Amino acid sequence: MRFLATAEGALTHATVDACPPGQARHYLRALLVEANVLTRRDEPIERLETWIDEFTASLAPRHAALLEPYARWGILRTARRRAARRGFTANAADSSRERIRLALRLIEHVESSGHRIGDLTQTMLDDWTAGDRNRSRRIKGFVAWLNKRGIVENVTLARGSQVPPSEISDEQDHRGQIAKLLDEHCGIELQTRVAGLLVLLYGAKLVNIQRLTTAHVTSTGPCTQLTLVNHPIELPESVATLVNRLTQQASQNPRAQTPDSDAHFLFPGARAHEPIHTRTLSVKLAEAGVPSRLGRNYAMVALTSDLPAAIVAAQLGLSASATTQWAKFGQRDRTEYLLARRKSETEPTQSFREHHSYV
Repeated sequence: MRFLATAEGALTHATVDACPPGQARHYLRALLVEANVLTRRDEPIERLETWIDEFTASLAPRHAALLEPYARWGILRTARRRAARRGFTANAADSSRERIRLALRLIEHVESSGHRIGDLTQTMLDDWTAGDRNRSRRIKGFVAWLNKRGIVENVTLARGSQVPPSEISDEQDHRGQIAKLLDEHCGIELQTRVAGLLVLLYGAKLVNIQRLTTAHVTSTGPCTQLTLVNHPIELPESVATLVNRLTQQASQNPRAQTPDSDAHFLFPGARAHEPIHTRTLSVKLAEAGVPSRLGRNYAMVALTSDLPAAIVAAQLGLSASATTQWAKFGQRDRTEYLLARRKSETEPTQSFREHHSYV
């Protein structure tokens, strides 16, 4: 605040960007936007650009000369296009930052062996990735960028094969977690209970749960539906009761209102008009005894074992190939149904309620 008090000229977002980096700057900006002192903007994408400015400015000149154009043209430009098409989340921004940091780590690794990044060979890259699928996926764009600009030649990353999940929840533990979250005396906050049930019952990704608003919930008589991705899912009565309660709670929270004021976030974050961060949501679930990865793995195996994989794909916004892999993993390959579904434009009619009859 002292910095702002001594700043010259009109107060703008650029003025706030000049404040020291950190959460305090984000909170200050949110307060100023809430007070209508600053205009609302697309925070994840704008913060990413500010971060790129600050990150590259802190680098050694030889590193900045490589990473600044990569960050701007290889990362930021793509992010802005994505934001214009379908939005850009805080998770996407975090992933973009990690790709830039990883590019720096690759440069430093090459230099540690007495070489320059232009000396990178296929063998050096393969040794560095060491079969790590996540590392390979995140560095692939930088390697492609180096090739396109002639900095390296014929150095590529092969597309890795889909690896089946290494761990899933035990069936008895899985059902026990669901029963606990449905128990009104479990002592777990409502938001965490609903998020946990969406993971355990529908294999929902945290990024999809995070985005949910009151507009994604529809109630007609005794029927409550939730649109996780593309198509509405009819909820079992016990789950619907909690979702309706959460919807009412969110509707009464002015800080949960979405930036366009059309709805309210079901899972609001600490800052007004923003959803909860997926890391925070993951921590809350872990504290409630719901391991999101293991729980989702079991749910996906159970869903694709009991229902045609195409129905699961349509309801959860997954690709047909992904759900087929889950079906194979669960010993229930539905390839013939998927091929027939691909030829049809009709929406799936089979209900998830059949799968969750025990809820």
